[in-house]
Amino acid sequence: MEIERQPPTFSSGEERTVTAFDVSNRMSPTPVAVEGPYGPIRLKWHKLRTDLAEAPFKRSNLALGWQLGASLEVDILATPDGHFAVLHDPTLGPSTTGHGRVSSMPIASMTEVLHRDANGAPDPDAPVLSLAELVAPLRGLPRAPSANLQLDLKLLKGHRLPDSAIADAAAAVVGLEDAIVVGSHHLDEARRLVAAIPGARLGYDPMLAVSRQRSLRDPERLLRHIERRRTGVSLAYLQVDSIVASEKQGGFPLVARLLELGIETDAWTVNPGQDISDAVLHTLVEAKVRQITTDVPGEIFRLIRSLFDHVGERSLV
Repeated sequence: MEIERQPPTFSSGEERTVTAFDVSNRMSPTPVAVEGPYGPIRLKWHKLRTDLAEAPFKRSNLALGWQLGASLEVDILATPDGHFAVLHDPTLGPSTTGHGRVSSMPIASMTEVLHRDANGAPDPDAPVLSLAELVAPLRGLPRAPSANLQLDLKLLKGHRLPDSAIADAAAAVVGLEDAIVVGSHHLDEARRLVAAIPGARLGYDPMLAVSRQRSLRDPERLLRHIERRRTGVSLAYLQVDSIVASEKQGGFPLVARLLELGIETDAWTVNPGQDISDAVLHTLVEAKVRQITTDVPGEIFRLIRSLFDHVGERSLV
């Protein structure tokens, strides 16, 4: 029997902690975490997706995840008029109904542009919005304590964030700051954005540096690279292959060493397919990753639970 997709409700003045297993077992077919042998692993909804066939950045998924306690991710790109658009690619086409380069388009010119789903169909629930427009409804919704929103900062080559865009983002998330995580390949620019959002957390994705500097494929060198930049960093975003190579091929516990520095690891992007086997998922869990980025949280939940079905259910804190 299919579970009705309803968010939790709260009576006036009631304080209610929504746990990972409330979500997965009672309130929604879309889980926010899975219990592993070393504790809960958050399942971050990549581009707000709960299914790979969906259009990215659906407003209904943002509202649902916010109330259920999900880790949520949106990509943001600065527009030439000092705003942030919620977009993954530097051009509007073909992933949306629009055309043109984001770097030359003011945010108002994207009105009525829609993201497309996996079949190419425009989705009215996934319009191209400014960051401010996307998050505004969250202020009127109850937030589960574990809910957070990662702003995945994209930068065009050679570009630097204008001060006006940073100010715009800070204004967009007023009142939501403690739920915000800013993550990026571009750590210096991410730091500037976090500095404008008191209470926001900082994440670093070193994989662009790895692609440019082959020596960083060595996990010990990568650890030192992150360690030198660790001030204020609470999350490291590592590609699945780099984690598996470190744990299995190199025999170096990179994820555990990062935890010793106070940095949790997010493994991206984990979707069922040829490259994501039971062995890979087992490695990620045993390595003690604390978050998995996925477009199909329900499927990853089921696969990991099947590997560790002896583990009892515990609450997500």
